[in-house]
Amino acid sequence: MTIHVPVDGATLLEGTPVFGTVEEINARGRFVQDVASDSMQYAADVQNARFTLGSEKSTALATLSTKINEFLLPGANTIFRAASDAKSALDAYASEVDRIHDSADRIRQSVDEALSEIRQCTVQIESIASVIRVETPYEWSVGAPGVMPRPQLGSQARDLDANQQELAVQHLHSMHEHEWMRAASIWQAALVSIQDAKTTWSNLIEERRRAEERLIGALDDTAIGQLISVSSDSAEARRFTIAVTISGELWGTSEDAPETKKSHPLLTKLLGTESGERTWDHPPDPETVAANWAALEPVERERLIDEVPWVVGNLPGLPYGVRDAANRKMVEFYQQYPQIMTPEQLQLLADIRDILKLEADQAKQFGEGRPPIQLVALDMTSEVPKAAVGYGGLDTATHTTWQVAGMNSDAHLALEGWDEASRHVYSAQNKVSGFSGSTATVAWLGYDTPNLPQTGDFGVLSVDAARAGAPRFAAELEGAHAARSVGESGLPEVNVLAHSYGTTLATFALTLIGEDHPVDSLTMLGSAGLDTETVPSYDVLRVREIATGQKAIFTTHASGDHLAPLGAGFSGRGQPNPDARDLFQLHLQSPVYAGGLAFSSEGDPNQNLKNTDGHSTIGEGDSRDIIGMSASEGHGYLDVRTQSLDTVAKITTGHIDPDLWRSFTRTAGMCVETTGIGRTVTPIRVTCEAE
Repeated sequence: MTIHVPVDGATLLEGTPVFGTVEEINARGRFVQDVASDSMQYAADVQNARFTLGSEKSTALATLSTKINEFLLPGANTIFRAASDAKSALDAYASEVDRIHDSADRIRQSVDEALSEIRQCTVQIESIASVIRVETPYEWSVGAPGVMPRPQLGSQARDLDANQQELAVQHLHSMHEHEWMRAASIWQAALVSIQDAKTTWSNLIEERRRAEERLIGALDDTAIGQLISVSSDSAEARRFTIAVTISGELWGTSEDAPETKKSHPLLTKLLGTESGERTWDHPPDPETVAANWAALEPVERERLIDEVPWVVGNLPGLPYGVRDAANRKMVEFYQQYPQIMTPEQLQLLADIRDILKLEADQAKQFGEGRPPIQLVALDMTSEVPKAAVGYGGLDTATHTTWQVAGMNSDAHLALEGWDEASRHVYSAQNKVSGFSGSTATVAWLGYDTPNLPQTGDFGVLSVDAARAGAPRFAAELEGAHAARSVGESGLPEVNVLAHSYGTTLATFALTLIGEDHPVDSLTMLGSAGLDTETVPSYDVLRVREIATGQKAIFTTHASGDHLAPLGAGFSGRGQPNPDARDLFQLHLQSPVYAGGLAFSSEGDPNQNLKNTDGHSTIGEGDSRDIIGMSASEGHGYLDVRTQSLDTVAKITTGHIDPDLWRSFTRTAGMCVETTGIGRTVTPIRVTCEAE
């Protein structure tokens, strides 16, 4: 029996990571580099024209000069930045593709070499089998047995007695056993090599997919990519959006954007004044808003949504379906007048458009968004754009969760990541509650967050940003109660889920809401510390009790997250997590709050739940950095199948099972004292003295 071995190793490798060429990618890189160079030259020419016109005076020249200053020069800079960013993205992609192609070539070669070795081994095995007169019913992909079969004697051995026959068999065995075993061993090693190559090949296909995703994401994040995202899907609309933003017109056609309308006579019935100018920073009493809205005629409500959508969309106390309708009108407004947006606003709107487009695509496919999206807030009128996006039906859900982001989470920087985190939370909550559709969650990015300290901004060490943003968040929590109080679905359980510096803000806000309707739970992830002056203890927080003397305050901290305790300790803020440690021992400068229920984020193999290994809610990359600022891929606080997400889902839906309940540890309070003499002073934690 002849053993058939594949001739071409490529037939064994499913799919391919090799398509296109690096040169094709580089050609596109050279094109965008030329665009960047041309935009620089164009900017220089426009600048020279402006200087030339500067000495002349006329109405027409003044109009042209204004266009140069407001559109042409900024537009040239926008094109240059977009082209430069695209060139960097294409260069990175080309480098990855080059590596992947080289690796693929080596894999193909290794498979071919392994098949060649197997071919040689089959020849040797078949040759030996012929001599020892045994069959070779071996598949090439299985290999020959490591133990040589017992040789068989031919007809000429009939004249030999039994002892002689056995001696002849042993002789044949000793002559060929070593060669058989060697060939069989090489065969098996070659099969292992092929299997390893298949695994590596599959990994390369995944790496190529991820490289393409990174390229697409990087191109989408350029200014031109964002303009494409915010425009309608037609080519004509995209041309108009890009041209009007870059030059102020398309083939002589332009539209002057009206100012965002913030006043209306009907607002008097709703707010007691025609002006809604202060709606964001100083929202009116939500209960009054809810009652006044309910008293309006349907036609009056529609007029307010149509004519002052910015006010209606950002007004706590109104139904979330109403706010969503108004804020979608604002999205349409900015799509129509993209030229008025700053780069930050453009980036945020592009992310919102992507979220809404996904919802629309899912509605076409499944009949509904999964989950349905509600734009809870959208403010483009301040220097830092702000937004809040809801996932699920906020007007009908039995459990709502408000998520508060932390440092470096301005809406235009963080919505993409919090969109992913929110979908994880929503899905986990629905899984816990039996996919009843009774949950909703909100990604609240409604304040000017502190920047990363690496930028030279150390605002994260101060509570100013939290103090400034807390009243708005408190109004949203009050609004959640007010809107549902006059609705038909009754009051939901309202939960707060805060991360990092968001815990600082959330706890400020929970001292501001009314005592008569506290939130049902507060969960803190990787807290960057609470302000001990405003929050001397958990007693001042408006959070309901789940048992006598026990507020529904939950907290967790991953051992690999050294950033949160570093920030809390350096600023001297109080720490909810007694086990939180940083590499510089600054955590010792943070007092510890008593009375919280701490839970683990270290993973649970028994439940197939992963650990959190860094500070971020969504991990990325193959490994965490040294201080755990960013968790590795799949190991953020709110990544799928993490212990932290699983626990959050159970807390925020009221499904805390007995095992989870027994795992909670009630935190004990610790105060900070200093020890040492002179300049050598060390902070230490001690048991707080009872007052």
